Amino acid sequence: MKRFLPGAVLLIAAVYLSSTGFQCGSAETTSAKLYMQQKQWQKAEESLLKQVAKNDKDEDAWFLLGAVRLETKNYMGMNEAYTRALALSDAHKAEITRNRLALWGSQYNDGVNYYNRGRDTAAYYDSSLVRFNTAIALEPDSSTTYYVTALANYAKKDYEGSRRNLQTALKKNPNSFDAARFLGQLQYTFAQNRLDAKDTAGAVAEYAKAAEAFKTSFDLQPNNTDNIASLIDAYERSHQSGKAEALTRDAVQRDPKNKMFRYAFGVFLLKKEEYPGAVEQFTKALEIDPSYSDASYNLGVAYLNWGVSIKAAGDKASESQKKGSKPLKEDTSYKEKFKQALPYLEQGVQMRPDDAVLLTQLARLYAILNMPDKSRAAFEKADKLMKVK
Repeated sequence: MKRFLPGAVLLIAAVYLSSTGFQCGSAETTSAKLYMQQKQWQKAEESLLKQVAKNDKDEDAWFLLGAVRLETKNYMGMNEAYTRALALSDAHKAEITRNRLALWGSQYNDGVNYYNRGRDTAAYYDSSLVRFNTAIALEPDSSTTYYVTALANYAKKDYEGSRRNLQTALKKNPNSFDAARFLGQLQYTFAQNRLDAKDTAGAVAEYAKAAEAFKTSFDLQPNNTDNIASLIDAYERSHQSGKAEALTRDAVQRDPKNKMFRYAFGVFLLKKEEYPGAVEQFTKALEIDPSYSDASYNLGVAYLNWGVSIKAAGDKASESQKKGSKPLKEDTSYKEKFKQALPYLEQGVQMRPDDAVLLTQLARLYAILNMPDKSRAAFEKADKLMKVK
């Protein structure tokens, strides 16, 4: 992060005085210049306010008023006076531009320091926001300033303010990966709030906005794995499964050793009842990380559902057979799928012993495999867990 020299503002103050001789002017302006040399800033401001009240077209008086207000740390007032001066003339444009930039730097850096201190003492977040908002007023085209202000807003739980500043940051700089990604993450907060309020449609809309932001960051950094995972999830949650699946398939091809991509692709295939492909992806994810409990559980589910589908197809074929015809040979391969499912569901329970849903799945599988004692024990434990909740 760029730092600014401590002596920058003092140097600027010297420039003010060197450029303000005793040229012909009003009595109020002449008095103000004298007060400035004597560092009687309040009296200097009073004289200049009298002058601009009499003549609001006096560019020199507005410029001097800005200089005085800088000395008294009235930075917003300084900025206002400089704006009035520039609206009248470019006579002091170079000095004003230089002074604003240096002060923007000091305010930005002070804001960052206060923000970092806010992690230990939350009240410092307020101090950081004061500095950042002053910096925005001084340099309203700085995308970075809006971004750090959004961080402070978020720390204060002002999520709407954070979103507004992130949107502005992206308008100022559409190539800001950090702003786009943070905006996507923030949309998740809004989506969760909608879900908590039982507003499913509103949540889907917020997830769609998250996907849009993550897509922006994806276009900027297409190889960022965390962002790809976020975009896939946002597509899925916003009912854009086609986009999610295409992105997941592409992600696996580009980074086949990424367990999250393998897992996400497996989930899509499982939903589409493409069980062989789902089994392959979950197996690959577990090869990468044997402790990946979600992959272990879903691999068990894939085998289980695969077996159920084989059995259902066989039952349907038997029912549709005409009476008197030769009986079809039963396809018993479903039993093998059930057996393959068992160790993965058991492993999942070991990793997540308090997961009542997982225990219920395992209990049903035990029953199918004619293991009544284990089935009964798993059902009883799942029932106890659901009662506690």
